[in-house]
Amino acid sequence: MDIIRLEEKCRLLRRKNNMVPPPTMGGESSSTDSPVSPSVSELRLVLLGRTEAGRSAAGNTILGREEFGTQASASAEPQRSRRREGDACGRRLLLVNTPDWFSPGLSLEEIRPDVGLCVQLSAPGPHAFLMVIPVEPLKGEERGMLERMGEMFGEGYWGHTVILFTHADSRKEQSIEKYLLAGSQELRQLVEKCGNRYHVLNIKDWAHDTQVLELLDQVEKMVSGNIESFYSSQIFEESEAQVREMQGKIQREREERKQREERETRERHGKEMQDSLKKMEGVIQEYDRDIKTLGEQTTELEIQVKKERDEDNKRDLERELKRLSDQMEEVRRNQEKCIEKLKN
Repeated sequence: MDIIRLEEKCRLLRRKNNMVPPPTMGGESSSTDSPVSPSVSELRLVLLGRTEAGRSAAGNTILGREEFGTQASASAEPQRSRRREGDACGRRLLLVNTPDWFSPGLSLEEIRPDVGLCVQLSAPGPHAFLMVIPVEPLKGEERGMLERMGEMFGEGYWGHTVILFTHADSRKEQSIEKYLLAGSQELRQLVEKCGNRYHVLNIKDWAHDTQVLELLDQVEKMVSGNIESFYSSQIFEESEAQVREMQGKIQREREERKQREERETRERHGKEMQDSLKKMEGVIQEYDRDIKTLGEQTTELEIQVKKERDEDNKRDLERELKRLSDQMEEVRRNQEKCIEKLKN
């Protein structure tokens, strides 16, 4: 489309929009289930992508004013999904800016509550997801994006997604095809998964009306070709049900593993206890043998003491008898302690 014609179309649409009262905040069109067309006053868009992708700056560019902070400020990056509304090129826009759901090590369970919040903020559902990717050498994270989006939203997500390539240099606009050809296989697969729908956005050029107009035209064209005009909560709930089923399976497997480990621990402790009991019983039996031996020696000495007539020898025998008696008493005490320990 010729640039002059695009600019003229945008001016006409803005003039028309200024003549029509904006819809009520939070209200929904009475025909939300029908395909979106230029006559529908609201488009609901969700911004997705890494922290460095220019997600917030893309939202500001689309709205034509700063609503989500600047990319230069790390504190401006949302920790939870945030919604902003505004007008652009004759449309009422509702934009939801999401946190970085693609950070390495971030589990699906950790982001699940905010994914639900994102869908609530764009209720009854977003017309389009804008997957924001910077026009610069990537770090091999596209495969992670493919997997994460499929896990969160299911296959129905791809029919409602447009890749939004962001940059801050007008020279990059003419090299996007070369960028895709030179990019990774995962990047090309990501674009193909989205039906080869992509748009290039200069996040430094807020006055460039045609780039926003072309993006919104592409979104409306996509939506009009979908059976479902927007990504509905029902689709999300189906995806949620699959995730809950998977999480339930994981939880059951964890519980089974825990029970198995506890059973193995009990069996191991039981075996250790049995070995310990056998050892203690062996010690008690050894005490029995010692007591029996000492008893026999004591009895023999008592007989010798009675027969001995020499006083000196008799005193020596009595001392030895006393020593054996004390030793036997000590063995009995040790045996009693061992028996008590065995009972406990």
